Amino acid sequence: MPVYQYECDVCAVRFELHRHFGDVHPTTCPNGHEGVHRIFAPPTVIFKGSGFYVTDHGRNGKGKDSGQLP
Repeated sequence: MPVYQYECDVCAVRFELHRHFGDVHPTTCPNGHEGVHRIFAPPTVIFKGSGFYVTDHGRNGKGKDSGQLP
């Protein structure tokens, strides 16, 4: 379930809500003010393992030291 960030247009309070994709977004802030907009932020991405470079893995089952050009 994704976490969405919202900000109130009146009091500028920021808050987060766990929402399903089909849920309706809130129209009031925790303080009761009308006028809330969603803050778009980049998703959190965690890369694990060795890098994501062409030289890290062979192409078409061939290793990087196979002597053949791609």
